[in-house]
Amino acid sequence: MTLVLHRFSVKPHHLDTWRAAWPEEVALRRRHGFVWHRAFVETHAEPKVTWLYSHDDPAAGEASLAADPEHVELAEHLRPHVFRNVLVRPVRAEILTEGVTDRLAIMRRYAITGSWAEFLAIWRRIVAVRERHGFGCLFAVADEPANLFTWAFDVAGTWEEFPAAQRPYYRDPARVELRGVFDYMADYQITPAEQLPLPAPIT
Repeated sequence: MTLVLHRFSVKPHHLDTWRAAWPEEVALRRRHGFVWHRAFVETHAEPKVTWLYSHDDPAAGEASLAADPEHVELAEHLRPHVFRNVLVRPVRAEILTEGVTDRLAIMRRYAITGSWAEFLAIWRRIVAVRERHGFGCLFAVADEPANLFTWAFDVAGTWEEFPAAQRPYYRDPARVELRGVFDYMADYQITPAEQLPLPAPIT
């Protein structure tokens, strides 16, 4: 199975329409062999959706989906509500959990420079320190050809409370000694996100 990262933006004030159609999208993709793992929506600025799913042959799955009249109709319905900035990339999973909670997710995207092996060796230690401070890693995927690393962890509380919640973590000597991780990050983004529950199969 090939794991795929799928991202796009929903137009401002159109998120409710997209949410209403999402169970149908999931059901149609299931019909064409896609296995869903995780989904998030970032709402700090314009809504951005991140999905993780897998397929034995993603290109064949997409071709089959594109030929399905129901999916064509759904795509036409959603066209006025989403931007065309779709990014679909095969990725390698470092961590992939399945359980969804109502805790806030913190989405992080890094542009990686230098050695991936050295970056990942430090990052794996960072995850262990974060988890000791109550930040559970939800997923992490690597797109080495694009030098992009995407991951998310959860946190109790709100986005506004997040900076204060992080202070003990960043003061931990075990984390201080890992500051060299920035040697491998040309750029990064950090945004709050909602964990989307996976719709149950439509019967």
